[in-house]
Amino acid sequence: MRPPRPLPRAERDKEPVVLHEPPPPLPQVEPETPSNAVPEGWEGIMQPGERILWRGKPVRRIKWIKLIFTSLFGTFFAGFALFWMIMAAQDGGFAWMFGLIHFSVGAGFVTVAILDERMRLRDTWFTLSDRAAYIARRHWWKGKILDTYPITADMPIRLGGGDKAGDVIFATKRVKTKNGYSTKNIGFLDIAQAPEVFALMKHAREALQ
Repeated sequence: MRPPRPLPRAERDKEPVVLHEPPPPLPQVEPETPSNAVPEGWEGIMQPGERILWRGKPVRRIKWIKLIFTSLFGTFFAGFALFWMIMAAQDGGFAWMFGLIHFSVGAGFVTVAILDERMRLRDTWFTLSDRAAYIARRHWWKGKILDTYPITADMPIRLGGGDKAGDVIFATKRVKTKNGYSTKNIGFLDIAQAPEVFALMKHAREALQ
């Protein structure tokens, strides 16, 4: 077997060819969102250029005190009406049927209390933008409801609640009761990120000052 022939001197003096790796592909740049765009699904509600800062729901924690109190009142009312109907039916006639009205009212108290609490937990959505606060909910009788509270420079904002869930309150409502009137707080109630949401809303308010 013959040894390999040596390369000519001219070829040995040539610089070695260096193979370069292909350049990495250019990163894909996401198209910028126009400053006058409206978030998807909020057409006709939000203003052009409005940005969503936070979305959330109430913490799944039943308000037992309110639910039990209302249910006990309705149960007592319905039970008394049922007792009256039984006693009236023993005398014969149709007088016992008048008790159906009171029985229905008592049963309605219990039903409405359970439905309100269930829909408060499952069918309530909170949205905060840089211009307004939105509370969307579904009522067992009124259907879908969306309340809008524009953020203003003098909008009162308060932080409340406990350790597990807090409230960001930015409005109040006067509610009529059997003893007169009471003030009802309106805001993002029973949320887990109350301090963070409070800071976002406060910053949005300060940007208008």
